[in-house]
Amino acid sequence: MTTDKEIFTTEEAAQMMGCAPSTIEEHARARVLPGIRMGHEWRFPREAFMKAINTLAVTGELQRESPKRKAQAVATDKGAAKKSRRTPIPVLPTLHSVG
Repeated sequence: MTTDKEIFTTEEAAQMMGCAPSTIEEHARARVLPGIRMGHEWRFPREAFMKAINTLAVTGELQRESPKRKAQAVATDKGAAKKSRRTPIPVLPTLHSVG
């Protein structure tokens, strides 16, 4: 694959970056990578893509957690006791033997 193309597909961008196409799409949806959605496909202008990758290499932005993972981390506080969503089993009265 050559990088002389003006527009990359998701697969070409993923191959160039050495990652899965879903990773490229995730970063495009989060507006970390500059892309254009054409129907169900993403397209990435070479110049803007390379500029974003260079900036990200310096800032380390791609190393941070995705917003979805951050939201999950906030929702599950490890310090707090986990409260069960189940209804507790009712306590039954003791039976006395008749006799």
